[in-house]
Amino acid sequence: MRYLNLFLLFLSAIILSALLQWAGMVMPWLFGAMIATVVFYRMVTTHFHYPKWFGNLGLIIIGVEIGSTFTLETLADMAEDYITIIMLSLLIIGLSLLLAGFFMRMTGCTLETAVLASIPGALSQMIVMAEEEKRADLLLVTLTQMSRIVLVVIFVPLIASFTAGSNLTGTNEVASSLTSVATVDMLWMLLGIPAVIYIMTLMKFPVPYMIGPMLVVLAWNVVTDYTFSVDVSFMYAAQLFFGIRIGLQISTLVNQLNKRLILSMLIQNMLLIIGTLGLVMVFLLISEHDFTDLFLSAAPGGIGQIIIVAVEMGANIAMISSYHIFRIFFILLIVAPLINMLLRKNRKRRQHAHDGT
Repeated sequence: MRYLNLFLLFLSAIILSALLQWAGMVMPWLFGAMIATVVFYRMVTTHFHYPKWFGNLGLIIIGVEIGSTFTLETLADMAEDYITIIMLSLLIIGLSLLLAGFFMRMTGCTLETAVLASIPGALSQMIVMAEEEKRADLLLVTLTQMSRIVLVVIFVPLIASFTAGSNLTGTNEVASSLTSVATVDMLWMLLGIPAVIYIMTLMKFPVPYMIGPMLVVLAWNVVTDYTFSVDVSFMYAAQLFFGIRIGLQISTLVNQLNKRLILSMLIQNMLLIIGTLGLVMVFLLISEHDFTDLFLSAAPGGIGQIIIVAVEMGANIAMISSYHIFRIFFILLIVAPLINMLLRKNRKRRQHAHDGT
């Protein structure tokens, strides 16, 4: 019976996601799966088993997609503008961590929750880390990150549109889909992905099911320069798998949300967007970039949403993707491990204090 219920859950998630996509909602397959799962769990039945490997499969697909965006072209773009990329990325992450302290005081949440809720452009990564951190409030982390995506999609195009003009010359060259360019040589990626995931799991590296595939595909792109993009249908499936996983976790926590938390999330995210705008205005004084290009490059949202906005506005896609790819890799390979290490030390310190008492 639980497998029948699981099938019905998938069916309802697919139908709702398709409807949201038809309505033009951002990331419809992720949000549709999450909403359908919460409704199904709380109003239909809780008697079903959702295998953990479904969610992990979604992470693997997302990791492959992130890795596929890192090409020799984007690497060259980053090399030409590396000082601005590094400085702006560090300042935005620093601003986020500064606002984490403010967010912690507003909500009364733990340090773990505030930090994971505040890091921009890394929804999936921070949610997975929140799953692994016992003192983190998964609901608050997830909703804060999700609300930021919505606010970015609403306000970033509005802000950028005030100065958008004919000097925007970006182009959007989309790589061919994986299934259309697949070769026998790509079997090395299929073999490399589980191997790297296994090694990273042994090393207790954060989010191995996402970072492992990302590194393997990155290496493939750099070595072969034979790039591809993940098929849209695969990305829909990844969002569906991961969205159900998040929805199941949120469904048991949603009653904890109150007006104070909602207001705190809105204030924190708006301050981050306004702070990013201020940083961009400063960088405009020392760089020759267009405001729209630089603002979209710095905007605290996921690369998928920002690139969609950039395409609609005719902005410089290569530049914007370079900034966001660097920030993704910086967060995944440096910030996330550092946060993981600091939280682990914090746990040990609390344990020692508890043992001492």
